[in-house]
Amino acid sequence: MTGRSQLTLVETKLFLRDPTAVFFVLALPIMLLGIFDIITGKSHDTAAQKASMAAFVPAMAMSMCLTMLSLNLLPTTLATYREKGILRRMAASPVHPVNLLLAQLIINLATAVVAAALVLGVGRLVFDTALPDQVPAFLLAFALGAWALFSVGLVVAAVAPGSRAATSIGLSLLFPSLFFGGVFLPKEQLPHTVSVVGDYTPLGATLQALRDSWEGNWPHTQHLLVLAIIGALCSVLAAKLFRWQ
Repeated sequence: MTGRSQLTLVETKLFLRDPTAVFFVLALPIMLLGIFDIITGKSHDTAAQKASMAAFVPAMAMSMCLTMLSLNLLPTTLATYREKGILRRMAASPVHPVNLLLAQLIINLATAVVAAALVLGVGRLVFDTALPDQVPAFLLAFALGAWALFSVGLVVAAVAPGSRAATSIGLSLLFPSLFFGGVFLPKEQLPHTVSVVGDYTPLGATLQALRDSWEGNWPHTQHLLVLAIIGALCSVLAAKLFRWQ
């Protein structure tokens, strides 16, 4: 086993030792599916409105999971390592600190994939949630959304001197993202200005691209471009700003 593989295994074990974080990230999407299933089941909406919500809810649940991982867990973990001097000590070891970044990305991406699988599987079996009609579009939207959101998280990790700062910055980005991204209300129910701004946020673009795939449509080019541009710019920015100590 290579040093990178061993490090990834160790980081995975450390990640799983925090059951609260793991439970919250994996359980949150399922809880959202259950809550909205109860709400929509008792509502008197038309068939078209219920169909729209059936596409919105699973897309929102997946987007929320990606956002929590990227703006909360990932930057806080890396900032904690910097704060405790772990990154500095690793720089003098045979295992380069870059491998730690890769290990954390792999772990968080794997967690996001598991959460997405739970949304698809549990949603279908328990809540009779429809599966995405456009599977290639869904995979592309999920991949670009994960890239964009995790790259933003890496920028936070790059500039945060410690865990408290990373948490504060992450939360300061999280709540505006939820508001403009259309998590609290579907896009069509938001004020026009809020809706337009949300289209240019990573969470908003991810949510809408995933929702389109559920409705059998190819995501809008605007949303895909926004995610690709944010992913590319923030990846470069994180690489330039990141400090090991």
